[in-house]
Amino acid sequence: MKVEFYLQRLKAHGFKITPRRKATIEFLLKEKACLSPQKVRERLSDSFPGISVSTVYRILEEMMDIGILVKIEREGRMHYFLCRIPDKPHHHFICRKCGRVEEVERCEFEKWKDFISKNLNCQLETHSLQLEGLCTHCKR
Repeated sequence: MKVEFYLQRLKAHGFKITPRRKATIEFLLKEKACLSPQKVRERLSDSFPGISVSTVYRILEEMMDIGILVKIEREGRMHYFLCRIPDKPHHHFICRKCGRVEEVERCEFEKWKDFISKNLNCQLETHSLQLEGLCTHCKR
C-alpha cells in the first residue's frame, strides 16, 4: 500500500490530512514491527518538536477506529501496527522477541460464527486474534 491509500481512507472518514497524520502514516509504513505511542512520538519529534504522546495516541486511535491500524498488546502495553491489507480479513503474527509483525491472510471467522450460532445460540459479531511466536530471524 502507498501513503495515498491511507490518506484517502482518512479523508473518506472525515479527517483532515494534517502534516502530523501524514508523517505518522509515512513512518508506520516503513516499519514492520508494532510500535508504542512513545516510539512514534520519538520519531515524529524531529519534524514536530513539542508533539505530545497524547497527540500521537489520538492520531493512532483515529486510524485504528477507521480500520487501517491494529492495536496489539505487547509486554503489558499497547502498540500499533499499520495494516498492509486492511480490506481483507486477516490476522497478525507478532514475534515475541523483536516485535516484528506479519499479516496472515487466513481467517476462519465464518466457521467460528456458524459454530457459535449453532452450539451456543449466540451471535458472533466481531473477533480479534493475536498470534505470537518467534519470527524467522529470532528462532535461529
